[in-house]
This record gives sequence, structure tokens and C-alpha cells, in this order.
Amino acid sequence: MFAVYKKELKVYFTGILGYIVMGIYLLMAGIFFFGIYVFSASSTSDLSPFFGMMNSWFLLIIPILTLRILAEDKKLGTYELLLTSPRSSWEIIIGKFLGVLTFVLTGATLLLVFPLVLSFFAPIEWGAVLSGYLGMVFSLAFFVSIGMAASSFTDNFVIAGIISFGLFFMLFLISAFGDVQVEFLANLMREISFSHHYEQFAKGFISLKNFLYFILGTFIWLFVAKNVVESKTWK
Repeated sequence: MFAVYKKELKVYFTGILGYIVMGIYLLMAGIFFFGIYVFSASSTSDLSPFFGMMNSWFLLIIPILTLRILAEDKKLGTYELLLTSPRSSWEIIIGKFLGVLTFVLTGATLLLVFPLVLSFFAPIEWGAVLSGYLGMVFSLAFFVSIGMAASSFTDNFVIAGIISFGLFFMLFLISAFGDVQVEFLANLMREISFSHHYEQFAKGFISLKNFLYFILGTFIWLFVAKNVVESKTWK
């Protein structure tokens, strides 16, 4: 698993695409942060909207980063070699997953520079900031697992990207349905909405239910990726 992990890290930390995508992300984060918290007349020290927005923007970034992660191996025929190596399927999947996750978490961790800057001008509730960051960590693991599952369905990068964006669009729709008038449906949509569980972290409410949502969701999508690739490999 560690060898696969190192290979994925090398791809993302030496390739130009990852730096371009993450650079644009951090640039937009800086514009949004300074526009709301520094130059705005109605500035506030509540950073939950900032982290919530930046967490949602990863829904646009992760499909770009994960579209090749399994599709490339299938296209090049190297996944069969990986599966016939001493490593188990889970070791391969987890190694690749952790490689992408490490890269995106590097970008997410750099966001902590912004509240550090703001702390020189206004008091910061660091407990809420760290809770929101923890929610982002679990959210990103969940998002990356979905991107990996999308990449497992095809060896075409474009189609993998379209599937990823489609799945993430469904996440947005589910979150939107949390405001419907039918109480039972609204409660159901909230419980399966990633934004509802992330918002609990952002507000400083850390509960077992929110942890389990992201942990189980991540495992399910990684399980899907593993089984889809194995089923297509051995046909």
C-alpha cells in the first residue's frame, strides 16, 4: 500500500495539473477571504461561511484530480499487473485514495493561514475553526472516495470526469431538498446530505452521527470502486 501511496503522491506533487488547480483554488480563497473579512465594511470574525464555501468548492476540484486515478490504470492495462502483485485490492485502492487525499488536505490545511492572519485584527474562536477544519477533512475523504468510484466505471478520462461532476451535482440536489415542505422528506434529505453533517462540524457540534456519516460514506464508495474495477478486470 505504501508503494502505491508514494506513487500517487509523486504524480500529484510533481505534475503541473495539481499545482494549477490548487493554485487557482487558493487564489480564489484569498480573494473571497479578504473581500469578506478584511476589506468589507460589515466584516466579521465568524469563519464558518468561509470554510463552508471553500469546502463546497472542492466539489469542483476533486473530479479534476480523481478522473485519472483508476481510469488511467485501466486504460494502460496496468491495473491487472497491480492486482496480480502481492498487494491486495484494498491496499491498492487505499494507497491511491490516501495519495489524492493527502494532496487535497495540503490545500485545505493552507486555508488555516487565513484565520491566523485575521487573528491579528480580531479575536478568533479557534475551537470553531478547528472543528470546521475537522469537518472538511472528513468531507474531503468522502468526496475523494466518490471521485475514485466514478473513475472506476470507465477508462475514459472525460467520461470519468462527467460521472464525478454528475455525482457531486446530486449531492447538491440532496442538500437543496432539505428545505422541502414535506417534513418526512425534508428530514430524510437532511440526514443523507453531506452539507447538513458538515455544518454541524462548522458550528462546533461534533457528534458520533456526523463522524459515522462520513466514515461509512467513504467506505461505501471505496468498496464500490474496488468491486467495479475487479469485476471489469477479470471479465
